[in-house]
Amino acid sequence: MEKQVTLLDAGHGRLAAIAPYSDDFIRLMHAVPQSCWNPLALRWEFPSESGREFRRIFVSWSILSSTAASAVSVAKAGCEAHCLPPRLARDVSDAMHALKYSRRTVERYLSVIDRFARFIDIPIAESGIVEASQYIAYMEHELGLSASTLNQSISALKFLYTRVLGREAPLSRRPKADRRLPGVLSREETQRVLTAPRNLKHRALLVLAYSAGLRVSEIAALHVSDIDISRGVILIRSGKGRKDRYTILSTRAKRLLDAYIDLYKPKIWLFDGQTNGHITVRSIQTVFERAKITAGITKSVSIHSLRHSFATHLLEDGTDIRYIQELLGHANAKTTQIYTHIAKRDFLRIRSPYDRTDES
Repeated sequence: MEKQVTLLDAGHGRLAAIAPYSDDFIRLMHAVPQSCWNPLALRWEFPSESGREFRRIFVSWSILSSTAASAVSVAKAGCEAHCLPPRLARDVSDAMHALKYSRRTVERYLSVIDRFARFIDIPIAESGIVEASQYIAYMEHELGLSASTLNQSISALKFLYTRVLGREAPLSRRPKADRRLPGVLSREETQRVLTAPRNLKHRALLVLAYSAGLRVSEIAALHVSDIDISRGVILIRSGKGRKDRYTILSTRAKRLLDAYIDLYKPKIWLFDGQTNGHITVRSIQTVFERAKITAGITKSVSIHSLRHSFATHLLEDGTDIRYIQELLGHANAKTTQIYTHIAKRDFLRIRSPYDRTDES
């Protein structure tokens, strides 16, 4: 989840920063010039003139500002060159919406460009290839961010320069993608997670995530009408890449959904939120985290691991990888092929030489 820090006006020419306790937050605050902990106000404070350095140090964080702090951070801390101008943000948003980028992609690009604006020492409209290269290098060497994060940042900056500023695209070369295997649960671990929630709604959404191989955003956006009981399929509307697809509705999941719908009687969204609209992605992630703890799972896995487990278990059962690609909605077969490195189907026929030592 994106890390956030709130910037406040502490009065007397000082700013204050508030964030949930973490080792990262404490370490970064120690790096802010003349920062100190205020035990009475229970917050970190520093002079307004350290505002620029604060924004550079917290460049990978989302900085939330109160109305008072916004004025202070600009007028007193001199951060005009370190903030994304509202008009430029609107131009980026309008250009992306005109090309039918998804809402999440728009938000991510704006976040990247805002952090870039806070990093550089000149107005963003005057920046170019040099500043963009320095920013990407800082993200890689100082922050140690992954290749996928760096590539997303490069895409956002290229969009800014070419589509909005009408300039040459920076950073034509991209870092090689990390070859990391996704976290996968065993079948026994999966069963423990799926049966952990006592709440029928929570159990139903986790079961759908695994049994149909859904992304967390796809679970949240499901309509009641997307569940085709008679055909045993689920319609995924505007999945990743704005593509519709069908995936399977398992027999066991169908029985659980029948019970859930009968009890909760959802009208439009299959999983309603606490306010108007569907359940949030964060709420689903919290449901999984609680189920994981209840099930006693200690390995590093997330709600997305249920989708990875779905694909891996299908492959182990002998399902053709082309069908798995269709069910997952992967545009490129190479994306699906990563599960061949996880599945145990071929490994089961191999004996370790250590197991043969007793035979000699």
